[in-house]
Amino acid sequence: MLADRDLHNLILRAEALMKTNWIHAVQLLLKAVEENPQDPSPLIALGDFYQRRQLYAKAVKSYQSALKHKPGDDQLKLIIGNTLFAQGEYQLAIVYYDQISNPHTDVRYNKALALAYLGKNRESIAIMKELMNVIDNNPFIYFLLIEQLLRVENYSEAQQYIARAEAKIGRHRHLLLLKALTYAHFQYWLLALKAFMDFETSGALSQTEHVLVYAECAVKSGMPALALAPLERGIERNPYSVGLYEELVRLLIQQKQTDKARQYLRQAKRYFPLLSPLLQLLQSRLGRLGE
Repeated sequence: MLADRDLHNLILRAEALMKTNWIHAVQLLLKAVEENPQDPSPLIALGDFYQRRQLYAKAVKSYQSALKHKPGDDQLKLIIGNTLFAQGEYQLAIVYYDQISNPHTDVRYNKALALAYLGKNRESIAIMKELMNVIDNNPFIYFLLIEQLLRVENYSEAQQYIARAEAKIGRHRHLLLLKALTYAHFQYWLLALKAFMDFETSGALSQTEHVLVYAECAVKSGMPALALAPLERGIERNPYSVGLYEELVRLLIQQKQTDKARQYLRQAKRYFPLLSPLLQLLQSRLGRLGE
């Protein structure tokens, strides 16, 4: 068994080796674990190294072994929970988060996020509302809360928290997206369209469902031409969405851009050997319009 100082130096040596020969570094730590079975420090260092290499299962195993020696160590429980979270093991992550005594804000936020990923939206909302009593100027708390409220279709409360967030954190890009989706639900088409356009000044929408809502807002606002560019960008990112092709081809025909409509219809055929009923109808309409 190594003396504390020697063990500390070995861990430092392994950490230095990690940059050039991580396999040898791990071997040193495995030997230290074997020779110091009652000391959690080499196990924790080993877990840290595995985590850096994204070997999460091995990292968790090392941390869990260390926790047996330090069962009251909340920091270890948090690390294990976060490592499980990184693996997508959200339910197991929550098990460790729940073992932490007096969990701080980050722990509660992580648990709420894990619950959201598990589809337990109302449980996530309850935690986020509690956090609001502790800290009410963190944008990520607002974003997660509003997103979950939208998922459970509580649009009125989502709108209230959007207004509260604007008052506390000011203008924020993600808040514009949430505002646009909420306005669209209430059919405030012009307000929603303005929020979408402001959002896209610093980057395009990434989710297909959001692009389709944007396009609907443009159409309902009487400005269908404004829907064309976001739909085209949407297809560029996700060429496997039938809905994007249907809406874009329909609007291009309406805007008398038949050549471009045919171009996107041909592209759709490359991805969908069997066209949807609406695309078949639009193809027939283009056929009647001629070349």
